[in-house]
Amino acid sequence: MTINQTSAPLLPAPVTTDPATVLVVDDDMAGLLLASEALASNGFAVVEAEDGQQAVEQFIEHKPDVVIMDVVMPRMDGFESCAKIRECEGGRHVPILMITGLEDVESIQKAYEVGATDFVTKPINFFLLPYRITYMMRAKKTADALRESQARLDNAQRIAKLGHWEWIFEENTFNWSDECVRLLHIDTNVRHLESFLNCIHDDDRCAVAAAMDRARSEAGKFAIEFRTISDNEEDLRIMHVEAECASNGNMLGTIQDITERTKAEDQIHRLAYFDLVTGLPNRAQLNDMISVTLTHARENNSRFAVLFLDLDHFKKVNDTLGHNAGDTLLRNVSTRLKQAVKPSENSHLNVGSDRISRRETIARLGGDEFVVLLSSIDRIEDAAIAANRICKALSRSFTIEDTEVRVTTTIGISVYPADGDSADQLLKHADVAMYHAKEQGRNGYQFYSQSIHQLALERFSLERDLRTALDNNGFHLEYQPKVALKDQRLTGVEALVRWDHPQRGKVSPADFIPLAEETGLIVPLGEWVLRAACEQMMLWINEGIEPFIMAVNCSAIQLMRTDIAKVITLALENTGLNPAYLEIELTESLLMQDVEEGIVILQALKDLGVHVSIDDFGTGFSSLSYLKRLPVDKLKIDQSFIKDLTTDPGDAAIVTSMITLAHNLDLTVVAEGVEDAQQLGYLKAERCDEIQGYLISRPLSPDNFTRWVEEQYGIEALKKAA
Repeated sequence: MTINQTSAPLLPAPVTTDPATVLVVDDDMAGLLLASEALASNGFAVVEAEDGQQAVEQFIEHKPDVVIMDVVMPRMDGFESCAKIRECEGGRHVPILMITGLEDVESIQKAYEVGATDFVTKPINFFLLPYRITYMMRAKKTADALRESQARLDNAQRIAKLGHWEWIFEENTFNWSDECVRLLHIDTNVRHLESFLNCIHDDDRCAVAAAMDRARSEAGKFAIEFRTISDNEEDLRIMHVEAECASNGNMLGTIQDITERTKAEDQIHRLAYFDLVTGLPNRAQLNDMISVTLTHARENNSRFAVLFLDLDHFKKVNDTLGHNAGDTLLRNVSTRLKQAVKPSENSHLNVGSDRISRRETIARLGGDEFVVLLSSIDRIEDAAIAANRICKALSRSFTIEDTEVRVTTTIGISVYPADGDSADQLLKHADVAMYHAKEQGRNGYQFYSQSIHQLALERFSLERDLRTALDNNGFHLEYQPKVALKDQRLTGVEALVRWDHPQRGKVSPADFIPLAEETGLIVPLGEWVLRAACEQMMLWINEGIEPFIMAVNCSAIQLMRTDIAKVITLALENTGLNPAYLEIELTESLLMQDVEEGIVILQALKDLGVHVSIDDFGTGFSSLSYLKRLPVDKLKIDQSFIKDLTTDPGDAAIVTSMITLAHNLDLTVVAEGVEDAQQLGYLKAERCDEIQGYLISRPLSPDNFTRWVEEQYGIEALKKAA
C-alpha cells in the first residue's frame, strides 16, 4: 500500500454498534500497518494477511465482516483471492473492497467481474478509511435484511404455492420467481411469452392469451384460472393467475396453484348440492335452480315447468332385490331421464313432438322421487311432450343383477306463472298433480290445474289440425283495401290469411299464427301466403284490372330461418308478377332485434324491386338514428294509436309526430285500423297519405273485393288505363 501523506480533515469518529471484523490484505507491511491502526483506533477488530492465499485461510478461520484487499500480491493476487473467498461458506455476500491504481481501469473492471463490492484507488486516505468501511457495513446490513426478507417471502410463496412474474413489454420477455419456475416447470433460459403459454392446457390457452392481450392493450388487469399441461389427466394442476399493468409500463403478476383448494371446494359443493347415489342435483340445488329460473322468467315474461316424478312400485324392488339393487336402479333411471329430456343438436329447429325445452335440470329429492325442471318452455304442451318422453323411456325394462326389472313413473306438472310464483309452491303443486295422476291409474302425467291440462290438449289438437290444413289447402286469403286520403284512390291491398276449420269454424289468426310461429309451421305457411297473393294479383291483372300494390306480411321466423329474398324471388318467377306490385311488411320490433342485419335484408329486398314497409310502427321502441338508415318506403302506424285518436291527446300527438317524421324522411304514411269519420277527418287534416280499416272495408274474398271496387269506383276503374 502507498501511504497518503496529506493531512486529513477533522471528522467525527465513525459510529459502530458492534465491533466488526475487518480482514486487511496487503503485501506492503507499511500500508498494512497503517490501515490496521486506522481501523483498530475506530473500534474495528482487524485480521491481517500478507497475500491472497493467506487471505483465503484467514477468511475461513475468522469469518470477517469486511475484506480490504490489494490487487497486486505474490503467491495469489487479489483477483484470484476474491474469487475464492466468494466460493467459501459465508463469502458470497461479504463486502470486498479492492485497492487498485489510480489509472488502472482494467483492474477495476476485472475486480467487479470476480465479485468485488467496491474499489478504492491509491494513494489511500487512511483517515477516511474507517468511514468507508462503516458505510459498507451499513449497506451490507441493508442487503442482508433484504435477502432475509426475500428468503422469507420465497419460503412463504413455496408454502402457499404462489409465484410472481414480470412481463417486460419492450423486450417481450418474462422474469420468473423461483416458485413460478417450480410450479410451471419452466426452463429459466427461455423467457418469452410462448414459454408461459406452452405450459397451459390446450383448452385454456386461448382464453389466457386473450385476457393478457386485453389487459396489455387497455393497461388494465385480469384474473383467470387455467389447467397446466400433463400427460395424465389426474396430474393436471389448476392455477390462478392475476396481473395488472404497473407504473413502469410492464405487467406484474402472480400465479398460484389452487388444485387442492379447488378439489376441496368441489367436494364440499358436491356433498352439499348433489345426491350421493345418482350424482344428480339434490333438493338444495334444485331450489336454487328454480329460484334462478323464477328471476329470469319474471324479467323476460317467460314460462317454465316443474315435473314431479315418482317411480311406481319401487318399494317392491328394494324389498325383493335389496337396497344395493335399488340404488343401481335409481342410477339407471337417472341416466334414462337425462336421455329423455336431452335436446337434439338442432333443437331450435325442431317442431311438434320433437320439440322440447333446450335447458333442463334433473334432480333427485330422495327415495324414488325425481324432479325435472324445464327452465324455458315456449308452449305449455312442451311440458307434456317431455313428460310423455319420460314415461316411454322409463317403461322399458331394466336389467339389475341379471334380473329384468320393470318400473313405470307417474308425473305431476306445474307451470309458472299459472301454478305458483315460488319454488315451494311449484314443487307442492306438481306433487299434488302427481298424486292425482296416481289416482287416475299411474304411468302417466297430469297438469296441476284442469284448465291448463285442457289447454295443452287443445293446443295439441290445434297443432295437428294446423298441419293437416297446410297439407290439404285448408287456408285461404282475404284482402283489405288501402286508399289514398287525398283522392280516395285505391292504392293497394293487404293479403290476410284465414282458416275455416271443419269443426271449429273460423279460427282467429290471433290463435293460429302464434302457434304456427312456435311450431315453425309459419315458414311453409308464409311461403304459401306469398305465392297465393302473387297468383291472385296476376289473376286480377289478367282480368284487365289496373295493377295496384299487394302487401304481404313477413314473420320473424321466416326472416331468421329462410333466405327471404330467395323465397320472394322464387314466388315472383313462378307467378310472373312484376316486383313493383309487391310490398313486404315487416314489424318494427323485428327490425330492431338486429338493426345492422335488418338493413342488409331490407336492402336485398329493395334490390329485387319490391316495396318495403314497417308494420305496427310505434310499438317497437326503435331508435330514430336507425330509422333514417332503413331502406323502406312506408310506415304503417299501429292501430293502437288510431283507436283513441280523437279522444286521447297523447295518441293524437304521437300520430301527428309520426306523420311529420315519416314525411321528413320522405316516407309514405299508412294509418291502420281506421273505423270512423272522426279518425278519418283528423288523419286527413294531418296529411296522412293512406288509410286502411273497417271504415273503408273489412277483409274481402277475391270475388267480394272485385264487387267492392266496382261499387266504389265503377266498372271503368277495373280496367287498365290505356
